[in-house]
Amino acid sequence: MNTEAKVGAITLSGLILLAGMFVYLSGVSFGDKGYPIQAVFAQVSGLKPGNIVRYAGVEIGKVTDVKVLPDGVSADIMLNPGVKVPVGAALTIGSDGLLGEKFINIMPPREINGFLAPHAKIYGENPQGLDELMVSANQVLAEVKTLVKALNDVVADDKVKAALKETALNTREITANLNRLTATLAMLADTNQGEVTETVANLKAMSGSLKDTAARVDKMMASVDNDGKTAAELRETITALKQTSSRVEKMAAALEGVVTDPETAKNVKETLKNARDASAKANKMLGKVADIQTETNVEALYNTDTHKYKSNADISISTSSRDFTVIGVSDIGEDSKLNLQMGKRGAVVSQRFGVIDSKAGVGVDAKMGNQLRMSLDVYDPNDVRVKLRTQYQVAPDTFIVGQSDDINKRDEQTSYFGVRRSF
Repeated sequence: MNTEAKVGAITLSGLILLAGMFVYLSGVSFGDKGYPIQAVFAQVSGLKPGNIVRYAGVEIGKVTDVKVLPDGVSADIMLNPGVKVPVGAALTIGSDGLLGEKFINIMPPREINGFLAPHAKIYGENPQGLDELMVSANQVLAEVKTLVKALNDVVADDKVKAALKETALNTREITANLNRLTATLAMLADTNQGEVTETVANLKAMSGSLKDTAARVDKMMASVDNDGKTAAELRETITALKQTSSRVEKMAAALEGVVTDPETAKNVKETLKNARDASAKANKMLGKVADIQTETNVEALYNTDTHKYKSNADISISTSSRDFTVIGVSDIGEDSKLNLQMGKRGAVVSQRFGVIDSKAGVGVDAKMGNQLRMSLDVYDPNDVRVKLRTQYQVAPDTFIVGQSDDINKRDEQTSYFGVRRSF
């Protein structure tokens, strides 16, 4: 190759490289040109052709042209081949840093329902310019200035200064008092450790006493009922009485047509009447026996003032859906007091009368829902006393009980709380 050929080859290579660089820098493509769309903004804040386009932060194309429209500014976007923008995407103009290059950022929608067609027009969100930021900053500074002036006016007041100083002093005194209270509580806990231990021991003894009382009540019920034999025998006796009365009535009816003596006929008629009355009473007694239901209740109560315990027990006998009788003993073993009351049961309120704590009195029981029940007893006509009880069901056949005795006498008023168990 001669010199002229070498110079020509080098010159041609340089021209080819120069053309390639021009094509690369200008973004001209000879294959697939990509995916064009048009974005419209009210103002673009310095956006110009050649700025990049990002999709969720990833570069996907460039701005090819920026044109002014009557209603804003249009930016032609050429996306890379294979990239499509979903319908409903949001377009904003951002910048890399405070003075960096502008770019268009495309944020995808939450749900994709198709893609924009080529050359589709999409309206972008207006960017906040530096002027608007300055105006907002000026407004914020003005409000801060007003706030500072108001605080100065308040703090500069002599009364406010004195109040703040007094508040600080009071806070210091409160902190000192809290420290002393904490130390006192710790000392009391150490000093009364023995009493706490004794209280726990008393609770254990109370639970044992409650268990023994329940055993004695079960034994008493078993001896009275004879394991169900007493009620069965009573039912058999009444049934036999009914059958006997029926037989007597039939025999008397048979003799009534045969006997001719007036005195004998009179006796037969009286026998028939007595047999019918006895049969009716037997039927009535059988109905009552079938309706009888019993419930045994045992409770243990504790007085927080005197630190004493007492246990109570009672048996509730229901002879019908409305009639009932309560037999029981209060304060077992210490100052045992008899309870013997009869009552009428209502849907919400029940009434009782009889002997309450060994004194004549009356009582009212009220249901306050499915679990809460309140009772008020008034007894002892010579020295009227009022007792208020509240019990709340926490489990099947188990109740939390609160009781206040002598609530009408301030000096003698006592309060108890404890547990009640039904069997």
